[in-house]
Amino acid sequence: MGQDRRERLNRSDVMNSNPRSISLPVVAAADYRHAVPGEMWELSPASIVGPISYRSEPRDNSSASVAKLATSSLATPVDFPSIDAAILDGDHVALAVDPNVPQVGDVIEGVIEALSGCQAGRISIVLWPETSAMVVESLKTRFQNVDPDASDVSPPSGGPAVTVIRHEPQMRSLMRYVAADADAEAIYLSRDLVDADFAIPIVAARAADAIGRLDKTGVFPMFADSSTTRRYQGGILPTFTGGDDTIDEDVESASEPQSNASVTASNAAVNEVGFLLGIQLMIVVSSKVDGLVGRILAGTPDAIRHELETLHAVVETETSPKAGLVIAALDGDATAQTWANVARAAIAAAEHTEGEGMIVIWSRIDHAPNEVWQSELGPDDWESTPRSVDEFNDWHGERVLARRLAMLLSDHRILLHSELASADVEALGVGVIGSVEELRKLGESFQGAGVIRAAQFHAASVARLTQYDDQDS
Repeated sequence: MGQDRRERLNRSDVMNSNPRSISLPVVAAADYRHAVPGEMWELSPASIVGPISYRSEPRDNSSASVAKLATSSLATPVDFPSIDAAILDGDHVALAVDPNVPQVGDVIEGVIEALSGCQAGRISIVLWPETSAMVVESLKTRFQNVDPDASDVSPPSGGPAVTVIRHEPQMRSLMRYVAADADAEAIYLSRDLVDADFAIPIVAARAADAIGRLDKTGVFPMFADSSTTRRYQGGILPTFTGGDDTIDEDVESASEPQSNASVTASNAAVNEVGFLLGIQLMIVVSSKVDGLVGRILAGTPDAIRHELETLHAVVETETSPKAGLVIAALDGDATAQTWANVARAAIAAAEHTEGEGMIVIWSRIDHAPNEVWQSELGPDDWESTPRSVDEFNDWHGERVLARRLAMLLSDHRILLHSELASADVEALGVGVIGSVEELRKLGESFQGAGVIRAAQFHAASVARLTQYDDQDS
């Protein structure tokens, strides 16, 4: 990217003298400013409050500061002893990582520092399937010090052996069986997570996950096999046999329509997977408006669940603003510029759009979507590979996000700012907005507008088809 282009992306433009114009939400601009007060609203990502909020914020945005905070968070987790009391010499520790975590490499560096102090023998960094190849390679270059396929995983330095892998939900050889659901359907999870002595999920804070009653650890269905993921995203996964009281509390009356009861049961079941895996501790990272680390909180899944539900309660008590024009910005570094996050931004913006209003997604995405996205955004009908008794479903976890984006395109006019050629974007049925001036002119057609900063954190981490028809389910 040329210097002139970077300067254009990093400047902050304010509105002109026309009182109906709006300002541009420049991605990752440190000096972002509002437009005219009273005519424009802005939403920021959910922030962590928690019992240790006064010491959960980094001193600055530097890599060293974020890494140091991640290390210290494991020394004083909520409702859990210091990490050195849980890890024994030579233990295998798996990090189940959400790639959308702000400054994810710096956070992982701090966690590895803490685990090295505990004399951990091996650390497996296991990434969600949606992780881009760029992020995988970046983390491998930064952390991996042994060949993950080698029989001897002892690093030359004598510290922990570190490997980096992206979860492949269709590869049975990388899975371990953990449970069967009530219909005797097998549930498999990532081998690295199941085989580890201790697993620590590292996820982005999303209050929306509390609304959707998703697995707060980020383990399920992200690290499940593709067949299980398909059943869950289709809303048809029943509860586990022999479930405990926590599941019963979530299951509503049996008089519900069967489809709703099934969805409720699957919502209750997701947290059971973390229990079966033995998740005792997790790390949640919130974002600031610029997409960088806001706060880091380590604690038990129950403590984190309470935190997210508290954030959800706060969100519900506040006025949910709406506007005819909503601008959703993918604030953050290159790791935030993904098609999954474009869809999440559109989903979040649609919640705040009046009627069939307009959505502008301001991004720096520079790569075309893969064939899964192209098939869903294109003219073809919904397709799914039939179930095989020998293989997992050929199911891509981002398929539902792509389908949700396609459905939003039928209800709203969506414009995308990106680094792609206009023709490539328009071929997907998405409009193009190319400049600050175009956004200003567009804003002149609306009395007011709203901006959602770091919009990728305002939608749930997992999209589902529970409110839509999935013929193959």
